Amino acid sequence: MRTSLTTRVLLLAKRLRNRKIPCMSQHGSRKKWLWAVEIILAAVIVVAVGWNFRNILKGLDPAELPLQVRWQWLLPAGFLYLLAHLCWSTFWVRLLHSQGVPVSWFVGLRTYYISQFGKYVPGKFLVPLMRIGMLRPHGGHPIPVAVTAVYETLTSMASGALLAVVFLPALGVLPVEISGNVIVLVAVAAVPLGLGLLNKVAARIAKKRRSPGARPLPSPSIVLLAQGLIHGACGYGFLALSLGLTIHALLPNTHEWSGEVLAVDLAAVALSYVAGFVIAVAPGGLGAREIALKLALTPQFTTVFGQQAAALAVIVALTLRLTWTIAEVLVGLLLYLKKPAIGPSHPAAHRLHSEAIHA
Repeated sequence: MRTSLTTRVLLLAKRLRNRKIPCMSQHGSRKKWLWAVEIILAAVIVVAVGWNFRNILKGLDPAELPLQVRWQWLLPAGFLYLLAHLCWSTFWVRLLHSQGVPVSWFVGLRTYYISQFGKYVPGKFLVPLMRIGMLRPHGGHPIPVAVTAVYETLTSMASGALLAVVFLPALGVLPVEISGNVIVLVAVAAVPLGLGLLNKVAARIAKKRRSPGARPLPSPSIVLLAQGLIHGACGYGFLALSLGLTIHALLPNTHEWSGEVLAVDLAAVALSYVAGFVIAVAPGGLGAREIALKLALTPQFTTVFGQQAAALAVIVALTLRLTWTIAEVLVGLLLYLKKPAIGPSHPAAHRLHSEAIHA
């Protein structure tokens, strides 16, 4: 009788196990399909943008374009791009500190810049995963690291959306692709503060139901998120100056520095960044950002260059992308080579020290 009962239990366990395996397999298969769809969409976007740019540039004689490439202006343009991310990265480190994540400024900033490589993977989910992995040895709990990464991104994009809405009139007559989607910019601008309020309510409800010793849910203050909008605005100011220097490097006789020109550049870069963020499957905003820049700059160039305006806007957008990417890769690689020491106060440091002793 006992053997029969044991046999039945084993058979039941085997059946349950066999039922779970297809479910897990099905879940993994679904994730693979989603990943494949994201890659295909990203490829379609890049190819479509490339084809559009090809049609614009086709038939043009480079010798007839009023280009005068001055590479010395592209160096400070790349440096200003890095300063823009310094504004956003310092806000993220402040978020980490506000949630009790004990990382130094160097470790936090290094993690931010290196994690930017993750945005070139479709879906943009690799950025927070990289930050979690890099800060884990330094005492960074995965939950606050991931939550603050999301808040930093949303706040930066909200700042860009606000600037785009405010300075859109500076762009003059806008194509319908831009003027018909202002409501999207307003929605993006409202996301982080709205999430901040909801998070506050959720944290208070959860605090009443959780045990006294449980880790509190990450809940950045509304004041800090509002300050993040200022961090974001400063970053977009540097990006606008970077765009101005890039235009000056290619078209030195047409880009005079003035408050009006700076407003146009600010609206253009803010609009392009938000477009790259909204099109989530575009790796690093590739394609979406360039299209937005082309749409924003073409009306400004038309008064001077006529039918060549669209081609010149495309060249400026591609040059700007190349300049920013080179600056980002160089700094990321340099910071990657500079390995920070793990502080003795973190458990990971004790574990590594113990392993070294017993090795």
